[in-house]
Amino acid sequence: MPISEDISPPWITHLLAQESALAQANVLRQNDYLTKNGLSHLLDLAEDLIHNDPNQARRLAIIGLVQAERESISGITPRAAYLRAQTHAIHGEYDEATAWINFARAGYESAGQTAEALRTHAGLMQILAESGRYQAALDTGQTILDVVENGHATQIQMPAEMARLLAAKAHQNRGRIFELMGRPVEALEAYDHAESHFSALNMQEQIGHVRVNRGLSLLDQGRVREALGVFENALALFIEADMQFLQAQTLTNVADAHLSLGNYNDSLRAYEQARQIFQTLDITAEQKLLLLDTAHAYLALNLYPEALATYKEAETFLHARGMAPQQARALWGMGAALTAQKNFEEAETALASAVELFHQAENTPLQASVMLEQSALLLARGERGLALQRAQQAFGLVADQTWPIEYVYSQFRLADLLLPDTQRAETHLLAVQAVVARLGLPQLQFRLLQRLGHVYLLQGREAEAQTTLLTAIEEIETLRGTLTNENMRATFLHDKIAAYEDLVRLYLSRTDQVSLQQAFNIAERAKSRALVDLLTGLVDVRLHSPLDVNLSERLLVLQADLNAIYNEMLNPVKSGGERYVPFENLSDQALLLENEIHLLQLQTIGTHGTPPTFDQSVALATIQASLPADVTLVVYHLMGEEVMAFFIQKEKLIVQRHLTTTGKIAPLIEKLTMQWQRFRIGTGFIHRHTRQLEQSAKHYLGLLYDALIRPLETSLQNGRETTSKLVIIPHGVLHQIPFHALYDGEKYLLDTFQITYAPSATIFALCQQRISRASGQALVMGVADPAIPFVAEEVQHVSRFFPQVQTFLDQTATPATLHTFAAQSDVVHLACHGLFRTGNPMFSALRLYETWLTATEVLNLNLQGALVTLSACESGRSQVLAGDEILGLTRAFLGAGAATLIVSQWLVEDKSTAQLMTIFYERLAQGENRGAALRNAQLALKEQYAHPYYWAPFILIGHL
Repeated sequence: MPISEDISPPWITHLLAQESALAQANVLRQNDYLTKNGLSHLLDLAEDLIHNDPNQARRLAIIGLVQAERESISGITPRAAYLRAQTHAIHGEYDEATAWINFARAGYESAGQTAEALRTHAGLMQILAESGRYQAALDTGQTILDVVENGHATQIQMPAEMARLLAAKAHQNRGRIFELMGRPVEALEAYDHAESHFSALNMQEQIGHVRVNRGLSLLDQGRVREALGVFENALALFIEADMQFLQAQTLTNVADAHLSLGNYNDSLRAYEQARQIFQTLDITAEQKLLLLDTAHAYLALNLYPEALATYKEAETFLHARGMAPQQARALWGMGAALTAQKNFEEAETALASAVELFHQAENTPLQASVMLEQSALLLARGERGLALQRAQQAFGLVADQTWPIEYVYSQFRLADLLLPDTQRAETHLLAVQAVVARLGLPQLQFRLLQRLGHVYLLQGREAEAQTTLLTAIEEIETLRGTLTNENMRATFLHDKIAAYEDLVRLYLSRTDQVSLQQAFNIAERAKSRALVDLLTGLVDVRLHSPLDVNLSERLLVLQADLNAIYNEMLNPVKSGGERYVPFENLSDQALLLENEIHLLQLQTIGTHGTPPTFDQSVALATIQASLPADVTLVVYHLMGEEVMAFFIQKEKLIVQRHLTTTGKIAPLIEKLTMQWQRFRIGTGFIHRHTRQLEQSAKHYLGLLYDALIRPLETSLQNGRETTSKLVIIPHGVLHQIPFHALYDGEKYLLDTFQITYAPSATIFALCQQRISRASGQALVMGVADPAIPFVAEEVQHVSRFFPQVQTFLDQTATPATLHTFAAQSDVVHLACHGLFRTGNPMFSALRLYETWLTATEVLNLNLQGALVTLSACESGRSQVLAGDEILGLTRAFLGAGAATLIVSQWLVEDKSTAQLMTIFYERLAQGENRGAALRNAQLALKEQYAHPYYWAPFILIGHL
């Protein structure tokens, strides 16, 4: 029987389970494997496992090394050492790999095996390349080619087939090195040579490897669709051959190509498939390299905190392993993410390091790319002249169009920096039109159209501007439609709002009614689009259980730790019964946990489902048709610094331009916020200064009234005979303003109108369409503690207004209870501590019994058509992203189906809140609509507590 037939997986498992070299020798001897022939077969198996299970391959190679030395078996040690070197290289352990290659070469040379010694240079080439020592790698490859392609192979007794194979590997490695150096033409030539040699040897799997390399070169040249086809063909080959390591590497390449094409969901799915394989194979280096690729995806989707955390983790590993080329990419990404977060000092350091590493590697295109990022950083700092100078330097490196993508981006940057000189800017943009059309990459197409549309608008070429901007918006929305992840849809428009704003500006300049309607429709199209997707059910936001058990267990541990920190943050409560949570240093600890949880959740929810159709916002005509006669929408809109408003009634649209500027409003909002914060000082201070505190608050509420409402008074008075209800649609920083409490010098706006809110006019319309539940059931839950003792009284009082009510207090008020009973209740009332997380708003939470319910978890509830009241601190605070996406508990409860939501804008006082809620539900039970009931409750409370801190924190969002 041939000796190899007995080498089965169970036998290998048995061999590897032996704890000593002696025990391993006994197993080998029992099967007659402790011979040169037997150990050779063992190394054959190790070689087969290199790209499928490198860890097992290493263990077998070590057994070969140890047993050959123990038994003085010649001819085994050099080969075993070389195999071990390959496994170290796969793990990114380049110093160890180099040492074992040198050891193997010395062994071959000592044995007079010159041909085998030369083979080790192929492995050394790869290690030198991955370490960024490109010229040394090329020189090593040339050493091989000088022998095998110049007729010297026979002199060292190298068989012709071995010489051809070695030449093929040398050319393949040279191609990879040229690719890393940004020399794509030479890379493709090298790959042609390699494929020719492999074809002559009929080595199909090796041909697959070369084609993957060729795909990478095509990717660098912007020939992405060609590259994707190459990768997919190679992937099929590796799947058929069950070569898991190469399958995972190629999946990463497939993901990169999809990312460049804007196929975000396909990209994220491929990254996740690769991650699972690398994790199974326990290859740390590849897992960290995959982190780098995933960070690129997060950056492209404007998930800046997630991208930065991922880049940092990858960079730490890559730096420690001496993987300079990949470290440079991580530093570049870190710099871009830090710039986006306005952390300019750290960004400057990261980008400078990246430029230097790419310069040392002679990678011209990536050096130019980082220089363009440095230009963006300088512009963000206000150093426009230096930014232009840096962009010109970058352009000089890529002006010959050898690297088309970098060439296009450098032209974009120059065009941006040369404005308002539209003629010069247009010249740069027109110069890349043909290149962008040839490449066919959506990311380039919409950016070109957006910029050209802006230039045409500045030049007064309205017809061209309109056509170009509309096309840009269509491209943007097509790209966005490939995303299934709600977080990613929310951040997607961050760097793409300019096209919408320019088109709004264009329509507003025409002043006719049709154009004004078009202006509103485009403005609405860029507002809270991802939240609209939630309300219309286009996106599945439920948290899916991870298939990965380790991932699931890690999530449970992190969530328990986060709960503990949130609870600790509640401890130092000041006197006075205020419901608030001081953050102190605990907030930083919470932030780290939140970030890790969010990154793990992105892995589990990022790729589920199929991309939804991009839903259109509700048009003005549709909104007006469904608008009650006594309701007026005041839709604010920020356009640059300008604050404007669309004043909408059933048959009327008025546009009020130039109400004020954000530069004037923002300081007033900050000072008003300080008015609420004064109530943290303590009850003694409040009682002594009640009158002064009220007058101070009225002062800032009056200034905000003058800026935002007084210019609208004529329109409001003209419609006063029919309008009794105002729906306020804030925008940007205006979401922080309690419009119902704005003061005209004599009275509050609430004294005149019933006032409700909505994130956008489309969302207002969708909430009105939601059919309220008619089960007759109410769910009232509360969790009291010494800081909020009136919760128990509030729960008792609210419950009595419902004939059919489920009431849960303290120990019974659990998340499980909420999930069970919320799905069947018309009304859901929660009285508890609330926590707004500024850095991670979707981790804003409500404290139920012994745990916290985060905004992300709220999205798993079924609240379709319910009235939901969050009687808690800051339950209505949100972080506002570009595109006016609001993140926080408001988003979560609306997304979970609530038709009406009552939430607080600041830290509320316990006793007055309980009183307000009692009056509100009493009015509701008497037959008043929700908006009227809240208004009348606030007016009643105002008679007892004059300061708006007490009566004004709660607002109604959604269904009237």
